[in-house]
Amino acid sequence: MVQLPSGGYWRAVLALARSPRLSLGYRWTSGGRDRARDPFARAGEPDRFGGVSVRLSRLGALDCLDAAAFQRGLQAAIQQWRSEGRIAVWLHIPILQSRFIAPAASLGFSFHHAESDSSTLTLWLAEGSSRLPGYATHQVGVAGDTAVREVFEETGIKSEFRSLLSIRQQHTNPGAFGKSDMYIICRLKPYSFTINPCQHECLRCEWMDLNDLVKTENTTTITSRVARLLLYGYREGFDKIDLTMEELPAVYTGLFYKLYHKELPEIYKTVTGMD
Repeated sequence: MVQLPSGGYWRAVLALARSPRLSLGYRWTSGGRDRARDPFARAGEPDRFGGVSVRLSRLGALDCLDAAAFQRGLQAAIQQWRSEGRIAVWLHIPILQSRFIAPAASLGFSFHHAESDSSTLTLWLAEGSSRLPGYATHQVGVAGDTAVREVFEETGIKSEFRSLLSIRQQHTNPGAFGKSDMYIICRLKPYSFTINPCQHECLRCEWMDLNDLVKTENTTTITSRVARLLLYGYREGFDKIDLTMEELPAVYTGLFYKLYHKELPEIYKTVTGMD
């Protein structure tokens, strides 16, 4: 503790606000007024996946906190987030505040990734093993066999891969840790129709008539565009929209890769020239 000229003492405390956000404030312990409810920085930003992010760079007065006080405040915040049903915590720690990594690790946090000037730690709060995505310089959505597996795991629908429909590329995507993101949409053929959704992955699952999906306004731009693409393929032939897949031998002995492209007529698979 640091003694003030007035003879009182002050210490930094982490105080939880009523919202899911974490407030950092300080409190007089003798003399003076209680200022723990006067936050000068906030953290604990909920995300759309049920998690919460804490960026220490946005918190003030951290120089006044020792590791023990930080650990107590973070532990209290974790208890609050658990009670609110949050499933994970993302803790972003600047390199100059690396002293807080050890107390966070003692509470169960582990490294997710690091940049030149910061590190990101995570803590899984929900039941079972962590389902948080790994880190990479580029993030690619599902395709091919992965799409078939994901659909079955999340909806209980058995299916077969038929084609790749579209690829969305976006740079500096906030949902991909600021990296490039590629989101791949596939066309599958279902072999079962009874939906058994995964309670951890889906809030709601249902079959929709393609015409209704085209007309709905309560959807994303990419969903609306792909719905129209499918409608075009259904009416004019899926060969107009499909990028088919063929497995071919790689340059490495015994290995294969999957190549996606517009369907190539058989005659052109063996043609040797322009004649």
